[in-house]
Amino acid sequence: MATIHVYPPYRATVGSDRLELDFPPDTPLRRVLELLAERYPPFRAFAEAPSSEFLWGQLIVHVNDEIAGLDSPVQPTDRLDLLPPIAGGEDKPPRLAPTAPQAC
Repeated sequence: MATIHVYPPYRATVGSDRLELDFPPDTPLRRVLELLAERYPPFRAFAEAPSSEFLWGQLIVHVNDEIAGLDSPVQPTDRLDLLPPIAGGEDKPPRLAPTAPQAC
């Protein structure tokens, strides 16, 4: 069985921070999401995402610490993490544009 770690906000739907799900080897991620939707109907929208890029705007699924697409094969021995999408940033604070000196 695959171990699935569930992070907020999806934890509220699942009611737990971890669950297990059984499926055959090489199951596409889309099918894993369909199986989750059978237990937790709000996951249906993720399973029906038109593309991986669309899904990633709603839900990021890591399989063994790698971002997975809808067609990515998932093994029953894999660890999955259900994470919210996040916006990136820089490692250092942004530089502010210089401003003209103000007269006193």
